[in-house]
Amino acid sequence: MYRELCNEYPISCTVTGFETEEILLGILSLVRSIQYGGDPVQNAYPRVVREEGNPKARSLVAEVFEPSDALWRGLGSIKGSGLTVRREYEAFDAYERFGLEVEEGVEPKGCRCGEVLRGVCTPAECPLFGNRCVPGDPVGACMVSSEGSCAAWYNYS
Repeated sequence: MYRELCNEYPISCTVTGFETEEILLGILSLVRSIQYGGDPVQNAYPRVVREEGNPKARSLVAEVFEPSDALWRGLGSIKGSGLTVRREYEAFDAYERFGLEVEEGVEPKGCRCGEVLRGVCTPAECPLFGNRCVPGDPVGACMVSSEGSCAAWYNYS
């Protein structure tokens, strides 16, 4: 599913698990892909992720959902990167059923989370980092969870 993105942009991508060894293997995979070239899409999580995915799950997802543009915090809208419930299943769509609307997220003034996510700057280069924005009182999306790039930088750098 990441191949189109890697074909459109000159980037490498590795699917990895959450265990230390899996993350390290993912980093090694990215470094090798960048250094030596070859297939930009790597799977460093083969015990769970298969190239063909889960055929039954993919079939059910394709039946119920269709691709749509999606808003990503700090990145904006990415064409075709989301899923929307198909019309045949709209009775089960919470947005339709309850009249919900998603507001476009706006980064708080001074927050550079989007730039951190894109690798344009480090968390420490954000003027809010460690001052107004800390794990116990986050301002931007990158500090909200313990896995967020700013929270990890704050806790382990």
